[in-house]
Amino acid sequence: MKTYLAGAKLLLQRRRPEEALSSFQRIDDLIERMGAITKQLKSYARKGGDALEPIDARDCVSSALSMMEPQLKSRKVRITRSLPSDPVRILADRVRLEQVLINLMRNALDATKSTPEPEISLILTAGQFATVTVRDNGPGIEDLDALFEPFYTTKAPGDGVGLGLAISSGIVKDLGGRLYARNGRAGGAVFEVQLPLLDEKVEAAE
Repeated sequence: MKTYLAGAKLLLQRRRPEEALSSFQRIDDLIERMGAITKQLKSYARKGGDALEPIDARDCVSSALSMMEPQLKSRKVRITRSLPSDPVRILADRVRLEQVLINLMRNALDATKSTPEPEISLILTAGQFATVTVRDNGPGIEDLDALFEPFYTTKAPGDGVGLGLAISSGIVKDLGGRLYARNGRAGGAVFEVQLPLLDEKVEAAE
């Protein structure tokens, strides 16, 4: 940033304002990027647990999908959604869980940029756990071992700082669950958010 600032000053002294303006624009871009990194670092460090409440996981999936709808439509991505007919009760912070699902859908959207007929599936199941599966038909995941490490990213410079999945994994752990990733048998990436089902006896007692 100091280099750009020194260059801009020199260009102004030489009466080349248009070129100086370009340097100032680069400084502005750097400041914006620093702000984005700081915001993600704060989110990464934040701990949950203070806003947990009984919720229906179906509502989280539907809400997250609704918020992503404009981006999905602009890309003409085929969306498949599968939800149980009965409520899937969990104890969670709805806002933070939706943040996780939105991040996973954004990653799936990015992963299918070069796919001729992009598809993203959201599947909620209730068995031993409440499981939300986000699947895409992109190229899949190259390095599964480093995927959830802070600052790991496969995106081009400027498209992300590599904290999204680390933050998402931390949120899911705060909620008492786990975030898993694997490559699908037919290709593409598969992410699974597993959360404990709410104990109906405990909820009734409360």
